[in-house]
Amino acid sequence: MSTIRIEPVVGPLNLGEGPHWVEEDQALVFVDAYVGDVHRYFPSTQRHQVLHVEDVGTGPSTTVIVPVEGLTDHYVITIGRSIGIIEWKPSDPDQHSVKPKAILHFDAHCPTNAFNDGKCDSKGRLWVGTCGCEVEPGVFLPHKGTMYRVDADLTTTACINKLTLSNGMTWSKDLKFFYFIDSDVGSVDVFDYTQESGEIKNRRVILDYKIQGWGKDIPDGMTVDTDGNLWVANFYGRKVVCIDPKEGRVVRTVAMPCKNITSVCWGGPNYDVLYVTSGQSELTAEELKAQPEAGATFAITGLGVRGQPSPKFRADLNVLKAKMAEGGK
Repeated sequence: MSTIRIEPVVGPLNLGEGPHWVEEDQALVFVDAYVGDVHRYFPSTQRHQVLHVEDVGTGPSTTVIVPVEGLTDHYVITIGRSIGIIEWKPSDPDQHSVKPKAILHFDAHCPTNAFNDGKCDSKGRLWVGTCGCEVEPGVFLPHKGTMYRVDADLTTTACINKLTLSNGMTWSKDLKFFYFIDSDVGSVDVFDYTQESGEIKNRRVILDYKIQGWGKDIPDGMTVDTDGNLWVANFYGRKVVCIDPKEGRVVRTVAMPCKNITSVCWGGPNYDVLYVTSGQSELTAEELKAQPEAGATFAITGLGVRGQPSPKFRADLNVLKAKMAEGGK
């Protein structure tokens, strides 16, 4: 096996999250969640763009960014408890701001809620989960969040209710299972998944963090490799773990240079680079001094495994453009 190399590629963020590899641009997009910025990094040139996303009235946090299929340089994003569309070209200035075109709003009954993690499935449906407000560092109002599925016609379905901190999600290689993390519960769970309908059911636990002896580690963002194993970021845990979901056990651990590891995705021309985001939030002055790379986005090479392209948001473009026109008014 090759020697593993962990290299910081983008400087510190308050709370890096939501990495997604954009194949046509050979670039990594990700967010600085609480700040409301989205970032784009081109490894071949080391160019780094930052786009500030303006609030649409439902909160400033931006946690998800995924390309829209069929609309060049357009991305679906979360902003507060809304979903919007932005246009962001590689030719744009390296630093500027944009007002997103809001297309959907959620959780009106809980105005302090906000979206957290999100991804698209193989059919291009967008899965996004909300969480209650953070009442103190690392503590969220319980059972206020919901996992939603957004279909091509922009209809929405509540798939999981009473979540506290909806987080990592991915699908099995054979598309029979949906893996999910509610960070507050402290486990990696699995559902039976029907690809055609997007239905999920029969939730059960794969790995319970409470019995791993990992102290206060919190499971966060997650992805899957082509062997079918899960890679999970560990907030507070200073590591990424690889889990065999069939056996429900950790088969590999990658120690990281900082404590608050937030999310992971595969990228690079061969999808053999594991990109890992992290955060400075909740660290003391002493911890920040001891962890100078806290908040960096890392590229890990030499793992000997790889992932595959992440699906784009595949909306009905006529419906989407009509919604964008409404949101732009």
